[in-house]
Parts: sequence; C-alpha cells; structure tokens
Amino acid sequence: MDKTEILTEEQSENQSEAEANAEDVTDTEISEKTAEKEDIAENDTKAQDNEVSEDDYSFDSETMSLISSAIAQKKEKAEEERKEQRRKKLRIIAISSGAVIIVLLAIYIGGWAATMGGFLPNTYINGIYVGKMSIDEACTALEDECSSVNITVTGRNGFEQVITAQEFDYSYDVRREVQELFRNVNHAAWIASYFSDTFYETEAVPTYSEDKLKSLLKTVSWGSVETEDAQLIHGDSGYYISDEVYGDKADSDKAVEYVLSQVKQGNFDIDLEAGECYSEPQVVAADLTERLELLNTQFNYVITIDFDYTKEVLSGSRVYEWMTDGGELDKSQVEDYVGYLADKYDTFMTVRKFNTTNRGTITINQGRYSTGQYGWWMDQEKTVNKLLECIEEGKSTDIEPEYVVLDTGYTYKGFESARFADGDIGNTYIEVDLSAQHMWYYEDGEIKFETDQIVSGKASDPKRKTPEGIYSVYTKETGYTMVAADGSYTSYCSYFMRISFEGIGFHDLSRSAYGGNIYLTNGSHGCINMKYDEVKQLYEMVERGTPVILYY
Repeated sequence: MDKTEILTEEQSENQSEAEANAEDVTDTEISEKTAEKEDIAENDTKAQDNEVSEDDYSFDSETMSLISSAIAQKKEKAEEERKEQRRKKLRIIAISSGAVIIVLLAIYIGGWAATMGGFLPNTYINGIYVGKMSIDEACTALEDECSSVNITVTGRNGFEQVITAQEFDYSYDVRREVQELFRNVNHAAWIASYFSDTFYETEAVPTYSEDKLKSLLKTVSWGSVETEDAQLIHGDSGYYISDEVYGDKADSDKAVEYVLSQVKQGNFDIDLEAGECYSEPQVVAADLTERLELLNTQFNYVITIDFDYTKEVLSGSRVYEWMTDGGELDKSQVEDYVGYLADKYDTFMTVRKFNTTNRGTITINQGRYSTGQYGWWMDQEKTVNKLLECIEEGKSTDIEPEYVVLDTGYTYKGFESARFADGDIGNTYIEVDLSAQHMWYYEDGEIKFETDQIVSGKASDPKRKTPEGIYSVYTKETGYTMVAADGSYTSYCSYFMRISFEGIGFHDLSRSAYGGNIYLTNGSHGCINMKYDEVKQLYEMVERGTPVILYY
C-alpha cells in the first residue's frame, strides 16, 4: 500500500471517528489535530531541507469542514450557556424588583395611612407649623399663637409701645377654616411633602374689643419732644440759626387712628413713621442761610418794649418779614403788631376779679364814667409812630408804649407797682365797702388805715349816689374849694383826693355823725366824706395813682 492509500485510510478512519463523535469533540482534540497539522507542516519543511523526495501532506476539504463544524458547535453551545445565565439574572432581577416594589408599596400605603390623621409634614397655616398635627392640635396651635400676639408700635428715638392680646380681648375661631383646609389635603402626596413646604392662610376674622384698644391707645404717651422749625435767633453777636428739630412726639389722634386701622388689617408691627404720625419741620436751616446773612448786615437789632412787669422784644428778623418785595416797610404790619400788644396789655374798661376784706371775691366793673378811671390804655397811633422811628434808625433800643393822655394831662397808665400778668390792682389800694360804709387802705398787702366813719353819696338819689367801680387817686390837693357842676353850691375842705374827673373824691367835711346808714337819706353829692383827722392821715399815706375800689 503506497503512502497515498495509507493517508487515505487514516483520513477515512479519522473522518468516521469524527462523524461518530462529532458532538463530543473537545478543545483538546482540536488542539491535538492542530498540533498534528503543525507537526506535518514541520516535517514537510524538514523533508524539503533534507531534500527528501516524499509527497507534501495537507488537510483535505472534508477535514477542514469537520473542524469548522466542531468550532461552530462549540461557539453555539457557549452562546446558549450565556443566554441561560442572562435569563437567570433577569429572573433574579425580576423577583428582586417585585419584592422591592411590594416593600415600597407597603411603605407608601403605610405612610399614607399614617398621615391620614393630620396635616402633611412641612405644612404651615398663617405662618404656624402644623405638620403631622390633627385638626384639634392645629386649632390649638393657632389659638395659642393668637393669644400670644402683641401689638408693637415703634417710632422715633427708639419709641416702643407693646399692647398684649389679652389687654384688648384679641382672639379668633379658626376651626371651620382648618377643617376645610384639612378636607382638601392630598394625603396621597405625603412623600412629596417632605421635600417642599405648603402654606395656607385662613380667612377667619379675629375678634377684639376696639373700644378697649382705643382706650389703651389714648393713655399712651406718644413722645416728649416737639417738632420745631429752624429759627433765626438774635444773640449777643448777631443772628444765628437754631436748627430744626425732628420731634418724637407723634400726633396722638393720628397715632390712635393709624394703629386701629393697622390692627383691622391684621398688622401688629406698626411703625408710626409709616403712618405719617409725626409733624415735619416746615423750615430747615438751609432755608435760612441767605436771610441770615441779610439780617446780620441790615437787620441786626432788637427793639425792647417795656410793659412794667414784662417786656416785649421786636427783632430785626421780624421787621424783615414786614418788608415788601420792593424793599419798603409795610406799615400795616406795624399797626397790627401794636394792636396785638394793646389787646394783650390794656386793662382800661375791663372787668376784674377782686378779693374783698369781708365779702370774698367779687367782680368789679370799670364804673359808670368813661374818663378819669383806673387802668392802662395804649395810644396805638403814637406807639406805631414811635416804632417806625426806631425801625428807621435800625438800632437796638428800649422804649415804653405810648398811653392815652387827656387834655387835662391825665395819662391812662395805672399804678406801676400793681401791674402783673394776672391783674392790675396789686396789693396797695384803697377799698371801700359802700354798703357797710367801711374803708381800708392796704399797703404791700397790710392794712395801714381803716375806718367806718365815712358818708358816701346819697343812695336814694341816683344823681348823688357814689358809683361803684375801680378808680385811682387822680389828684391830691389841700385848701381846696369844691364847686358844683351846676353852680348850686360851693364847699371848702382842707384835704381833697380826687378819684374821677366828675369831682368824686375823698375829703374832710364836718358832720354831726358818720357811718351807719346816714348815706341812705343824708349822703353826700357823690364824694366820700371823712373826719378831718382821718382824711389828713390817709392823705399823707396815699400816693397819686393808687387804685381805689368802690363796691356795694
């Protein structure tokens, strides 16, 4: 058998074995076949090197097909194994996922059930946290918060006023609104509530006593410093600016109304500034700088007007306000100013209160006559002219007002030492109780002379009756002869003190009796008759101008 036949037999056997055991081919067998092929190839190479004249060996197509089939089957089997592994893994994942889903579903349902009795977490009502609270608990929380509400009012310079809810019966019932909110809660979304906040506002109207609150507010002291405008002040070295003041004293009526309105709107932190409860300066320092320069060059003077017990100061800055746009002085402004002084300081023809010696306080009218009686009466025209002269001169000076002077020389200027803000009688005066026919002379508040031995005008005759009122000792004369206005009589006296131009006065007159009720039927013609010694004593004590008060 030649080599070809031997190879053919071996190939036939190998082919039969391969076909019989195709499914059992292993990697080792393939490797062995591969190694065998490599050996054959190596032997062929050696044969060539040794120049052996043997034939070349190689796999035929059937063997190669067998090998390829075996490799394909191997790969197919490996692929099936991998698919099986994937199927197992998918089954495990499916089972695990199902278990997780069941667990998560159980947790979700459990959480849902757990939140059903209250509001979801992170829930706020009116800014109050009510998460996981029941309706009752939420209502309690809101009502507790309401009971702790304070009204806090703030203002300038650290002002703060706190009013507690209890002081004005503040409360409100939120149960109905809370129940409505609870009904609309989506408990199925309980998980999402852990990641976001939910805010609700109730529409419940709070109740409180507005009268109590208003009463409380009216007792509040709304500050102490008044708002002031910047001013020009005349000092020793000229005018200077006094800066404006932003006072902390709020307008009490505005403050009360503003707080009440804010509380009605549910606002409890209240700023008085926001409510415009403070007055603002109408004039600030910057507004006065130009005027300051002018005043310090042209109007740097003051005119001081002496009213005995007090003084009025007319500053150049005020005079400057009386100037017209053309630079001329408006005289009517000066006249108005003098009129204001007359209204303030004139006492002539006024009604006064007088504290009598024995009859308490009474009201005293001026008297029945219009001349020769007591009081201050400013001559406004003369005073205006006097001021105009001072303004024209433009220098600081002191003056007195001009008072009315009669042709007789009488000046309506009362007893200077008696002039005060609350009266013009003072504590030195003559007091005559005409009903009691009693006289007192007070000097500096002490009785220096007293008598009940007088006779006044005949009370039964209106023309002779001594008129009550307030007068003054107009003149003092000795050795005086009185003459009736109609010439019907004359009478000589040693001492005469006139108290009115009509001739009424104190004088000596020899009578058989004095005092009592003589004046009712046998009185004088209006004068006060006195004993010689007593009238002499009084004459020597009393000054001209001394007030005289006559009353019944």
